[in-house]
Amino acid sequence: MRIKELNIPFLKYIGINCIIVLFIWISFFPQLIQEKYHFVINILLVLCFTILFFRKRTSIFKLSDYPLWIFLAAISINVFFAQQKNIALKTYLDLTIPMFIIYYLVSEDFSSGKSFNLLVKTICISSIFVSLGGILESLFKFNPIYKYFIYNPYYTRYITGFVRPMSTQYNPAPLGSYLVASLPFNFLLFRGNKSLWRILGAVGIVLNTVVLIFTFSRGAFLGLIAMSTFYLFMQRKYISIAVFSTILVIFIFISSLFPYPLNRFSKDYIIADKGTAILSNYRIDRCLMTGHILKDHPFVGLGFQHFRIKFYEYYPHKNTIPYENMIADNMYLTVLAETGSAGFLGLFIFIISLFKKAWRKLHALSNMPQKKQQLLLILSAFVGLLINMGGYELFYWPNPHIYFCILIGLIEANYRNIGT
Repeated sequence: MRIKELNIPFLKYIGINCIIVLFIWISFFPQLIQEKYHFVINILLVLCFTILFFRKRTSIFKLSDYPLWIFLAAISINVFFAQQKNIALKTYLDLTIPMFIIYYLVSEDFSSGKSFNLLVKTICISSIFVSLGGILESLFKFNPIYKYFIYNPYYTRYITGFVRPMSTQYNPAPLGSYLVASLPFNFLLFRGNKSLWRILGAVGIVLNTVVLIFTFSRGAFLGLIAMSTFYLFMQRKYISIAVFSTILVIFIFISSLFPYPLNRFSKDYIIADKGTAILSNYRIDRCLMTGHILKDHPFVGLGFQHFRIKFYEYYPHKNTIPYENMIADNMYLTVLAETGSAGFLGLFIFIISLFKKAWRKLHALSNMPQKKQQLLLILSAFVGLLINMGGYELFYWPNPHIYFCILIGLIEANYRNIGT
């Protein structure tokens, strides 16, 4: 039987179901499980992409995809020059295989309303359960996943005192990223017409926001601020921006009156010099280290994961740093240090291209407010993650990395559906 005679709708459902199951997978299975079955997941993704290719052949590849190809090619160069090529190559494959395949699966199979609505509902329900897990964890100072089943080196640290929830995401920071990206989809469901899903959307908004704040992840908090401000600005709700900014200033001031971890949202812990704030010695040291690395390796960088391997060659002090902190703690600095100007420029081109595509599509949807709102909220989630990436190595955590891949696929799906 020739490929063109295969049941194409059935094959399409395979791609859709693959992404739905993948999202459920990243929602409820912590990082240790993700890492254990990472190879299996990649094999399943390759099989789904093979089916997609047989369905549509080379038509899945568009000229508009060139920024993705440039990015993936640019970050591959460091592998050839890395000191430990096996580590750099493994990391490169772990990052690029899911990104490449998810981008095409989502862009091809989630441009229609039905498949997209299914994904939105999956995100809403999943994020509600993940948030409930975080709330129960905070209330009872207990998480059975890490207590009995999965070793979590962060568990003892964050479960004592004022609990910073991890839920199923292994660490408060990835949990914050997950909730930042999920919030707009809950809001999209809340704006719908069906009462039951509107209620679930409202519940999701409240729970996601509460647990996001309780993670006390400053990167996620800044992502929430950026995402909300971007959405309101694009809606031209300038008065709402002023009100939001006022509430935000009051909240940050009040936070400074409380002890840790509530004071993590104060200006000293976000901007000034406390802990790992933006202008702290911790951040400045890593910026200086990245500058020295670029001086020595301007084009290709050190190689993936080599910021940690080469840490003490560039660390400006003589004291010993815990292994956990031997990182740039910023995805952009990591890309710059480990893949050089080539990789960083590739990332910049790719991100800018996604915004250009979304901007063009938003103008094309000027007479279709519902679809315009859909794309705007996807883009808002993307903005939230982009800001959040400045707080830790988001790509090196499987769950938020896959979420990032789904978002770029959704932006491309909207762009490819440019005529409707």
